[in-house]
Amino acid sequence: MSIKQVTVFGGSGFIGQAIVRALAHQGYLVRVAARRIELAEPVKTAGDVGQVMLMRANVRFPQSVAAAIAGSQAVVNAVGIPFQRGRQTYQAVHAEGARTIAQAAAAAGVQRLIHISGIGADNRSSRNRYIQSKVAAEDAIVGAFDGATILRNSVVFGPNDVMFNRMADIARKAPLFPLIGNGAAKVQPVFVGDVGKAVAAALARPDTAKSVFELGGPRVYTYRELAQLVLHEIDRKKPIIGTPASVMKIAAFFAQQVALLGRIPPLTVDQVELMVHDNVVRPGALGLGALGIQATAAEVILPTYLDRFRLGGRYNHHAPA
Repeated sequence: MSIKQVTVFGGSGFIGQAIVRALAHQGYLVRVAARRIELAEPVKTAGDVGQVMLMRANVRFPQSVAAAIAGSQAVVNAVGIPFQRGRQTYQAVHAEGARTIAQAAAAAGVQRLIHISGIGADNRSSRNRYIQSKVAAEDAIVGAFDGATILRNSVVFGPNDVMFNRMADIARKAPLFPLIGNGAAKVQPVFVGDVGKAVAAALARPDTAKSVFELGGPRVYTYRELAQLVLHEIDRKKPIIGTPASVMKIAAFFAQQVALLGRIPPLTVDQVELMVHDNVVRPGALGLGALGIQATAAEVILPTYLDRFRLGGRYNHHAPA
């Protein structure tokens, strides 16, 4: 039986919307399952009328998950949260949510399950709660669904990303550019559009079942090099200053308290911890190339959305600060 309809959990998110667009482009019927479906409204235009459907579902409630999967031949789990608040904990959303999705997919006789994870999600010795939940999520996926495909991405960039937009905003407002630690940790940013294409490519190839792919861009940077790249793209000159991770963790702890007021913290303790460790594709790992995708360079995409941070606005290309 061929795959005609795909349910995408977390399809309202940054990565999820890119996946929906890629699948719609390939002609699939796509059911976007999300806790807050109003956030997925923009992605309805990714396909023809009726091709992309929205459905409210919460991975903490198995009945809603089963209903969202019913009738689909494939499932993609792109659910993820950047910080914990209330009932939306790493354990509940990442680990138990993945288990619920995998079990429901198996029970429904789904042909393919693709799980969006992250580089480092195989690090069982990590004390980082975020990474621990990602490890548990992968275990839950492969334990409940034989033949699952796991895609581990590095930091993902694109017009609505967190990292580059945050860095550019800091560079615009602050008198200096703070780095966590000495900025020597390495990262391999991957374009969100390439992640979407990777899902579509994996879905089209049965031989990708029971496989793990690590998705990274064409170049490895240090965080200091990324800071220099951002400053160059927005035509600003600011001193780049390293800040001890211990100090940044304290700042992040207090920043997290704003989450109690319903706001998104600009930085969390777990994110600080992640940014002092390398986040790159391992040598020999299957990657975008194995899926027939040529990785898109950050230098190609960043100018299309960071230009709004330039001094004088996005139409001013010649006014360094």
